[in-house]
Amino acid sequence: MSVFRSFLFAPANHPRRREKAFTLGADAVILDLEDACAISEKAASRAPAIESLRAKASSLGYVRVNPLSTPFAYGDIVEIVRPGLDGIVLPKVESAADITTADWLIAQLERERGLAAGSVDLMPIIESAAGVANLREIARASPRVKRFAFGAADFTNDLGLTWTRDELELLAYRGEVVLQSRAAGLEAPIDTVWADVKDAEGFA
Repeated sequence: MSVFRSFLFAPANHPRRREKAFTLGADAVILDLEDACAISEKAASRAPAIESLRAKASSLGYVRVNPLSTPFAYGDIVEIVRPGLDGIVLPKVESAADITTADWLIAQLERERGLAAGSVDLMPIIESAAGVANLREIARASPRVKRFAFGAADFTNDLGLTWTRDELELLAYRGEVVLQSRAAGLEAPIDTVWADVKDAEGFA
């Protein structure tokens, strides 16, 4: 079972940041087509993201696509499942059906493009009450799912909570993600981003 120290986000639409991200020693780099890209730049950022993944040296290369509920997700997945991609980060997953839909599409693309079956990892981000409520089924929906990620910003918005510095309001939900991960035999989940980059003490 793998143990990852760090997943580093970088905007898919920013050439210098894409290149630099792969030189910083992170276990994996996530090129972001979702929050980091304006609507007008999402489609145009897919091809440059793949170019960066093909050129990477050491870190694993993931892409965070747009949620399945958006008009961008299908195009994101179709364009990025190519040699060089190690995994897809799928935001706002709320049911096992989200996983089976993405898994089916990825499997077709792997076969068509000569990739090994099951070679593309799928990491769902749990960001809502529905996602937490359906963790057990989501964890078992596909062998591509090796670990969860937890998204505190959208989760606290969904529940009407205030995201505080000590994050005590999230303990119960984080605990459920850990519990269901362990029960399903998944790797340890990836925690939410630390948003206040000027607060080094809080990050530590």
